[in-house]
Amino acid sequence: MVQSINLFRAVDALSRAVDLVGIDDLQHGKRVGFIASQVARDLGWDEERRRDILFASFLHDCGVSTTDEHGHLVTELEWSNAEAHCLRGEGLLRDVPPLAHLAPMVRFHHTRWSRLGEMGLEPRLREDTNLIFLADRLDMLRAGMDSPAAFEEKGGFLGVLRRHSGSLFKPELVAALERCAQSEAFWFTQSPELLDTHLHDMGVHHLTRPISHRELRSLAVMFARIIDAKSPFTARHSEKVAALAAQIAGDMGLDAETVRLVEIAGYLHDLGKLRVPDMVLEKATPLDPHERVLMKRHAFDTYDVLFRLFGDNPIAQWAAFHHETLNGEGYPFQLSAQALPLPARIIAVSDIFQALVQERPYRASLLPAELMPIMEGMVSEGRIDGAILGHVDQSLERYWLLAGGDASRLGSGRAGAEMRPGRTVRT
Repeated sequence: MVQSINLFRAVDALSRAVDLVGIDDLQHGKRVGFIASQVARDLGWDEERRRDILFASFLHDCGVSTTDEHGHLVTELEWSNAEAHCLRGEGLLRDVPPLAHLAPMVRFHHTRWSRLGEMGLEPRLREDTNLIFLADRLDMLRAGMDSPAAFEEKGGFLGVLRRHSGSLFKPELVAALERCAQSEAFWFTQSPELLDTHLHDMGVHHLTRPISHRELRSLAVMFARIIDAKSPFTARHSEKVAALAAQIAGDMGLDAETVRLVEIAGYLHDLGKLRVPDMVLEKATPLDPHERVLMKRHAFDTYDVLFRLFGDNPIAQWAAFHHETLNGEGYPFQLSAQALPLPARIIAVSDIFQALVQERPYRASLLPAELMPIMEGMVSEGRIDGAILGHVDQSLERYWLLAGGDASRLGSGRAGAEMRPGRTVRT
């Protein structure tokens, strides 16, 4: 089945997801896009080229997943390991057909202008990617300032960039940026309350195009790869939850289209975890009350990003409801059982099952016989759907292997860390 997707909304949702890695540094990609598009307009670049610059700017940091890496990028003009996230970003984008043409711009957006000239790249790519670098570094210099303060300090920012004209940046791009930056409107438009409206009014919001399930899945896989790179302890979690949820949905007789959408929702269910600090995700001891709130927020952030992308499509709800419970005590919406559709219940069971199979910093991977009592306890507490768990139990080892279990451990008697039924499972 071919659906339609709005490319602006897709890129906007990806940009929002990447913003979450910065914890509180929101709209960085959008500000870079605005700055770059204004310079491109000053230089008389055509509309299609300006649109590609805007979208690539939105996504230029899609290879950043850790808060530590983000910290370097927002505090240092040049960073010795900056190329790593450029390479990851290129790899992510080139596998998504609607966005693959943006991959080269992301690949080189921290490469010096003087170096780009030695690499044999075609002139347009050199200019495009260097403009993103320039806009990115301007936003780094003004980090933490509101728009009026940034306008007052513009001379200092531009002086820093000017000193690197010809080495880091193409001189003509620096000169065009200086012309744009003389206007108060250039800075005031970057205010959070104005930026989204301005970008929407640029006309790119009309870019709706058909998208096949294969293309939509590639977009979901890109999101999942960004999420799962957040921590070595969650690597491949989204991928495994997607596979597990789709298999359960298909085995339970759901129609093929629903199964495909369940898989997409499975890939995307933990999108909000990009906002959770690395130290919380990797903490080996129980979370304190504040850390639990930070962790709980991820389900709401998942919904916020996916609603921007999918609107009323059920994917956003199925993904975001994976911590809701049948007894109404889940989060973030505290929904009742009646409000939880079957696909959301399947993803919830798949999420917990896979988390128990996966090795985490606070416990080892659990065998089938070890994890079932824990999940049965959740059924008795009214947290998860017993019918779905009963279905899983009928092919327990098959689902355990699909969730990432090590086949060599089956029948070996090598147990994981003890977990008592009823203990909170961190997924």
